[in-house]
Amino acid sequence: MKVIDLPIEYITVPKERFRPAHEQTVEEIMDSITRFGQLQPIIVESDNGMDWTLVDGLHRLVAASRLGHGTICAVERNETDPLFLREMELETNIRRKEMTWQERTYALSELHKIKQAQNPNWGTAQTAELVGASGRLVEVSEAVLITKMIELFPEIGSAKNKAKALVMARTKAKLLTNAADASKNIIDYDEIAEKLWEGDSVELIKRVPSESIHAIITDPPFGIDFDNKSAGSISGMSSYTDDEKSYERLLTMAPDLHRVICKDGWLIWFLGISWYEHVKQTFRSVGFTVDEIPIIWDRSEGTTITRYPNKYFGRAYDIALHCHKGEPDMVIKNRPNIIRVAPVENAERELLVERPVGLYQELIQRLTHPGQRVADFFVGSGACLAAAAMLRRDFFGIELSPERRAVAMQKIRAHIPRE
Repeated sequence: MKVIDLPIEYITVPKERFRPAHEQTVEEIMDSITRFGQLQPIIVESDNGMDWTLVDGLHRLVAASRLGHGTICAVERNETDPLFLREMELETNIRRKEMTWQERTYALSELHKIKQAQNPNWGTAQTAELVGASGRLVEVSEAVLITKMIELFPEIGSAKNKAKALVMARTKAKLLTNAADASKNIIDYDEIAEKLWEGDSVELIKRVPSESIHAIITDPPFGIDFDNKSAGSISGMSSYTDDEKSYERLLTMAPDLHRVICKDGWLIWFLGISWYEHVKQTFRSVGFTVDEIPIIWDRSEGTTITRYPNKYFGRAYDIALHCHKGEPDMVIKNRPNIIRVAPVENAERELLVERPVGLYQELIQRLTHPGQRVADFFVGSGACLAAAAMLRRDFFGIELSPERRAVAMQKIRAHIPRE
């Protein structure tokens, strides 16, 4: 693909090919460009390399022009790969106001799938930003749900409007869950909700009783400006603020983490390698004993990523600090500190970051007995607490995002053993 920085004055918009730009859409894109820069190039073609004809991206072109930009990022049509063309087509169609709810829902879902295929770290928040719907993150999630349900129940596609389709999709999804759970004695969502708080862990941990948790196993944001460094590690949370200042704030939890753990208990803290020494010293300063050697999750069976494939190997592991308070006794002894568990496949992943339940299962079995309490203060997809429930441990967690909390509740419920 040939990407060029093209003077806007050189670009011709063929009147017979394009509809007039929609004012609201142009304003949305102007706001997006102002905050994030130009997320996607326009597509152009040229016969002589001097005069350029717009193929796709009218709203982006108008937005850039109104913002006073002299040039715009563009790609030549004859050097653009089919997947990218499809992405651009969908992104443009999503902004067209005359689309039916079915067309928009399908386009959002399809675009989200394409971006995930291109980047395994892509999430619904980024898709929303891409189409100028950053304030309507839920719309992308709803589109994915409705599209999935239409595949199983085509009649949903005949709904009069999206609101009715969403009600039908949620009803069908609930029926599927109820059918799978029929005559099963499993915990109710209300009981899960009592153990899974919504809010800021830095503040809410202060309300957790002292010495009430046997093991904390948690995976906070990595403090590496993850949204701008989406390669190198699949760890992080896209809709958390993930920068150094925010990470330092998370580390102020250290005294409370020590306080809430039982007299003899464990802390497993996943982190980015650049923070290793700093976090180790922080936890030691509040009373934890920290193993010099980290736990290593070998995820080489999945996608390995690097921003510079010509210079560096693909990143295929993540690390966690292994800390303890008092004198706890390992339940399963002499297991290696390298845990090899395949990551969650992209097609099965509900969130940007979703660690496998099996990884947490291995850690929980090594450190705790049935009935003891396992906590995760950055719940995300709910994999840690799902593993705890599956192993008949008590569980507790805090999650900042209502959307991720809802996903986590479903995952936990699905993993609770049937009587």
